[in-house]
Amino acid sequence: YHDCIYTFTLYGEYVGKFGSYGSGSVQFVSPYDITVDLYGFILVADTGNKRVQIFDKHHNYIHQFGGSDVLGSCNGLTVSSTGNIYVTDCDNEEIQMFSR
Repeated sequence: YHDCIYTFTLYGEYVGKFGSYGSGSVQFVSPYDITVDLYGFILVADTGNKRVQIFDKHHNYIHQFGGSDVLGSCNGLTVSSTGNIYVTDCDNEEIQMFSR
């Protein structure tokens, strides 16, 4: 129910969803934040899996980074104008920067 990403039009009309519960690609445990980078890639803070997953505009899995050895509970993310990815890590009380 909550371990997926819902998509809507700019007018708030429901389009669909992608993902399911789990720890594999295109699976989430409590996704908490989402953003789009300069190239149109979708980044999802997969909080329960302690990682960030990246998808193309058609929701195809591209890449992931993080993991329990790198990130704690990632509760927010943003992308700078230079493409750096900033992730808030509440478990470790820090903001981490990742370059593309």
